Amino acid sequence: MARVYLAGPEVFRPDAVAEGGRLRRLCAVHGLEGLYPLDGGAAEDTAHDIRVRCIAGIVRADAVVANITPFRGAHMDPGTAWEIGFAEARGVPVFLWSSDPRALAERIPGTPGHDGLRDADGHLLEDFGQPENLMIAPPGVIVWPSPEAAVAAAAEMLALRHSLRLGLLPKVLIALAASIVAGYVARLVLHW
Repeated sequence: MARVYLAGPEVFRPDAVAEGGRLRRLCAVHGLEGLYPLDGGAAEDTAHDIRVRCIAGIVRADAVVANITPFRGAHMDPGTAWEIGFAEARGVPVFLWSSDPRALAERIPGTPGHDGLRDADGHLLEDFGQPENLMIAPPGVIVWPSPEAAVAAAAEMLALRHSLRLGLLPKVLIALAASIVAGYVARLVLHW
């Protein structure tokens, strides 16, 4: 069964454990095992324990489903941003979702300047039409509107990847067997 790491600020909610259960059940409906950051945790966990557990979850995962909904401000949870970067650096596919589809430039008040929108401090506002910084959600990347949609997309991609591997394996084995037989026949012919 493919595993999906469930990144996001849900761990800070008052109902964090229940929400984790809901997200894991959502994964199970799609034939996936959901890995929630609080799984296996304890009340006495240190910051180090939590970090190690989250990293281990991403390492075990076949994909990451990440909630990039604004959290405590205009941007996403910074811990989730780190987890996305770690997953991408490892080549783990990431599926983003946000309950706020507005472009980042729509969420941050700005004033037009000669070179684009500027925030209250005079800093240039990123305006690529995506709901988060281009390093998280580059143009062209789909940001799904819900965890349901992101999990479904992850399940579809993982199922396709699995079926391609299964379909390719018999072909590789047949080609390998044919190569071995051809090499054996060629040696026999050469020795006659």
